Amino acid sequence: MRAVRAVRTAHTASDADVVIVGGGVVGLAMLAGLVTNRAMPSMRVALVDAMDLSRFATWRDAKAATTRAPTPQHDGIAWENRVISMNMDNLAWMQGAYAATHAELGADAYLDAARMRNVERIRVWDGLSDAAAEFGPGAPPSGALSVMVEIANVQQALYRLIEARAADPACRVRVEILGETRVGAIEAPDRDAWPTVSLEDARGARQIRTRLLVGADGHNSPVRRFAGIESFGWPYDRKGLVATMRTGRAAHSAEPCVDASAWQRFLPTGTLACLPLSASAGTIVWTLPPALADALGALHRADAAHSDEPALLAALITAGFRLPWAPLEALLHRAEALARTDAPDTSALHAAVVEALAHAEQALGGAAPSAHLGTVPPAGDAVDVRSVASFPLQLKHAGCYLGSTLNRRLHDGLLPAPSTLLTGVLTALQLTPGGAARGAGQARTVLVGDAAHTTHPLSGQGLNLGIQDVRALSGALADAAQQGLDLGTDAALRPYEAARYVPNQAMLSLTDHLHWLFAPRPASAVAPAPGAAGAVREAALRALVWARSTGLDVVNELGPLKQLLVQGAGSRRA
Repeated sequence: MRAVRAVRTAHTASDADVVIVGGGVVGLAMLAGLVTNRAMPSMRVALVDAMDLSRFATWRDAKAATTRAPTPQHDGIAWENRVISMNMDNLAWMQGAYAATHAELGADAYLDAARMRNVERIRVWDGLSDAAAEFGPGAPPSGALSVMVEIANVQQALYRLIEARAADPACRVRVEILGETRVGAIEAPDRDAWPTVSLEDARGARQIRTRLLVGADGHNSPVRRFAGIESFGWPYDRKGLVATMRTGRAAHSAEPCVDASAWQRFLPTGTLACLPLSASAGTIVWTLPPALADALGALHRADAAHSDEPALLAALITAGFRLPWAPLEALLHRAEALARTDAPDTSALHAAVVEALAHAEQALGGAAPSAHLGTVPPAGDAVDVRSVASFPLQLKHAGCYLGSTLNRRLHDGLLPAPSTLLTGVLTALQLTPGGAARGAGQARTVLVGDAAHTTHPLSGQGLNLGIQDVRALSGALADAAQQGLDLGTDAALRPYEAARYVPNQAMLSLTDHLHWLFAPRPASAVAPAPGAAGAVREAALRALVWARSTGLDVVNELGPLKQLLVQGAGSRRA
């Protein structure tokens, strides 16, 4: 690179106007927002990440080398398993569609459009009652509710956009991207001072002092700890299992293609979603108890050891969308038990799944779920060998997004939360790290993305919220620059927190309530009801199922309400 320098020079102390910790989509979008914003003054910005970010300069070429000519049975693309459903509002911002403003990115030319897929219809339904709601088709001009895109595709587009814009002599932002660099200590002599970030790479150590430190460094954010900001929430005792499923092969060649539809079924074990990647591939996100998620992953690996196109997990996913809950639960229980054996033989379980599907289709007759009618996705034939992974799910929300907010609350005579006071005491005793050691927050710090909030994936809004954070923060910094404000001050940053905290909390609360609404499991031989309370519990569950099913039916019948929900998720631009 020329204008974007990967720093490998003398390791000494230096100053920067902004340091961004984290080179994921949110961190790169933050840097791109500063580089492309014409209202920003002359400034120096550094981005730090432990990964080698320079690989994104050649990502498209590397992927093109692995892509083969498509056939009716295979799209020819080796998809990555980290995929997002980007809403249309965020995509428009990233592509530069808001040309009337000074804050558009213009990354459209750098996105690999061949590896993107519109979502024009979404069907969601209750796995116990089959009550359903459908959203779509979308409004003009795009006709899409969202777009499926690999996370790496977004990262490489942002990286290459930054490289191009920083090379422009007219660009007033000097950029340093410090890949393969670890953040050590973050220090400041007092709560209002410029933070100093200690960095280490293969060449040695260096320090950067900055007027504004941006934490885009994930849910275990070191920047958040330094700022002294609490994070509140809880784990869901669930994992998200992701996989790339292939359809349309010999076993089910008569099934329709994936097309531009997405499906989500609310099961007692967790939501199961299929989202389109191409006409013959979909990305799967299945929320499961940790033991069951680990078991399905282990069985997939055992199946893959004997086949180039392992099909057991694809059959279980197909069953997850089509079988009534009772036989599906029995199969999942059998899978979990099989995974605990030495050298599990998956063939018998695969045959049992296929038999159960055939029996259900025969028993239900014309009422059986049908891919031709769009009620379920096409049957899966195989799952890509290396595509299966799982991650724990949790809800977390930072108490605020600015370290200076804690100081402002004290200045205004407002007491912090008891947990914040307790953290301050513990930190003062050197029992916990962070800026709370000084009795309040560390100024000149701001959180975006997962550093500020993490949510359940059932709504597909986690990364979308992070991009919206970046849009609001870059806009706030541009406004502050035009007013001549120091970009690290509370006055410059406060509009960002005011714009994003409440909307983020609303979305986190919505997804959390949806999770718990559909989480209760009916009693069965696998999960019997506890003691004498079983009858009461089952009666309450039946009432809950009726209430939530009625709610889905009402949503499905009220067009204006559906449109409001879609607009609230950023799927349509005004």
